[in-house]
Amino acid sequence: MDEILYFSSSTFYHDREPEDHTIEGEKFQALMDLCFAHADRFSLLRSGWLGANDGLLEQALRPFCLGEYRSYAAIYVSKKKKLWHKCYLYPATEETKAILLRYIPHLFGREPNAAPEGHAEYLEKKYAEYYKACEAAEKQINKYLSAETHPDTDNFFSFSNKIYCEAHTIWQRVFDPKDYYSIMEDPCFFRGDEMFFETVTHERDCFVHVFSDEFGVRLRELGKWADVSDRNRLPLFSLKEAKDLVLY
Repeated sequence: MDEILYFSSSTFYHDREPEDHTIEGEKFQALMDLCFAHADRFSLLRSGWLGANDGLLEQALRPFCLGEYRSYAAIYVSKKKKLWHKCYLYPATEETKAILLRYIPHLFGREPNAAPEGHAEYLEKKYAEYYKACEAAEKQINKYLSAETHPDTDNFFSFSNKIYCEAHTIWQRVFDPKDYYSIMEDPCFFRGDEMFFETVTHERDCFVHVFSDEFGVRLRELGKWADVSDRNRLPLFSLKEAKDLVLY
């Protein structure tokens, strides 16, 4: 069979979140039952600052962790330097499924932020000087862009870096990754080394390799899917091609 389906139940509005662009409740439970029943392993992306405190889901799954590989996502430190997020691998078992469902409630869900009460106020106070400098820089950039003529158009990035120099200096002085908490997202499922179920939470994308008629029938009962086989190639992703793969 080998179709590639894309989750397509979505209606977008400019002034609020997409409606119906997820699978939740009993259907999400059934979707996870389906994926775990056919998977050997699954992975989750650890998003947030590198060095941030572990979220609750990461802590709960740590005893089961099988390895890690480089994510598609990176933090750009500068034009010449970027730091890559990691994806962590876990066995697809009833125990790990129960843990996942405890923290992720729907298809594009993220675990709740583990920060304690009052933490947002702490961040607001600690980074107040930085936020103020960013706001001032943004006003200068907007003024520049709204002008009829831009004498420094060819060197806009240099101009922008100069305007944000003060904010960048403040950030380097006050920033500590331990001020933040990681969040696990993007559940992806593997049969052997090949991924058959892929989610990209921040894009609200989900691609599925339908490897059997039975799997496809059950999947279609749980949501609206579009056949995108003609625009994509298999495998969706393979651990054989993963960068920085380390198995524990």
